[in-house]
Amino acid sequence: MDQMDLVLEIRHLACAYLPGKTVLDIEALDIPYGRLVFIIGRSGIGKSTFIETLGLMSQTIVPAERSHIRFYPRGASAEPIELKDSWQLPNADLAQLRRQYFSFIFQQTNLMPNFSAGENMMVSRLIEGAGMAQVKEEVMEVMGKLSLEAALFDKKISHLSGGQRQRLAFVRAITADFTILFGDEPTGNLDRHTAEELMTVLKQQIARQGRTGIIVSHDLPLAAQFADLIVPITPRWDGAGEVSGQLRAQDILRRDGDRWRDAEGKTIDRVVDHLSKFLQ
Repeated sequence: MDQMDLVLEIRHLACAYLPGKTVLDIEALDIPYGRLVFIIGRSGIGKSTFIETLGLMSQTIVPAERSHIRFYPRGASAEPIELKDSWQLPNADLAQLRRQYFSFIFQQTNLMPNFSAGENMMVSRLIEGAGMAQVKEEVMEVMGKLSLEAALFDKKISHLSGGQRQRLAFVRAITADFTILFGDEPTGNLDRHTAEELMTVLKQQIARQGRTGIIVSHDLPLAAQFADLIVPITPRWDGAGEVSGQLRAQDILRRDGDRWRDAEGKTIDRVVDHLSKFLQ
């Protein structure tokens, strides 16, 4: 893949919360612009660690001279940002880096109860400096696509259902001016129709604006329906019986039109059945 098409280039990355105990190992992974990527794997295998590391939420990067996490922001100079070195920045600069390029959505909505629904949805864009009228128009447009009534805009968070809150958090995340959107089980509490509705809107936004979405999920049918790239994380046992996660290039599946292909280019016909082994 042409380097200019990449948003992330990862090599020889090990992640750990405690010294000497690697929880996730990534030998090589290239993530392109304009794609929706699903990260799958069984519980406790390192999927959330993947999001926390690349989204600069937790310092889990194991120092290693040969490792790198090169981030290529759209419209920036030819020189990438080395995310491995970002934790050396002052806290304010690190927070600015996250705000400038990343957006997040989780199973827990993290909405602010003292703000109205509309204020919660607009807050990210307003912090970025966008005008109130412009942001409200953008938010209302996405609300319509997600079957959220306009009247919800002025309601208190306490007056909304769990599903409505989840969709509000989604609107907040995808209307932000992000380069990469990270999602950790963002549809886990939603019914099938609503989950598909959200993924449809996200995929449209990504394709239209040339951005990238990285979604952690257990939902294999959703991944098969919407992903452009499916990245499994598999278990690896050490000599003491301890398990950690590993991301191997040979396990990655890529969409090719209406087909799925493995790393060797072989067509995978029953993709959900093929992927199910990674959840065992």
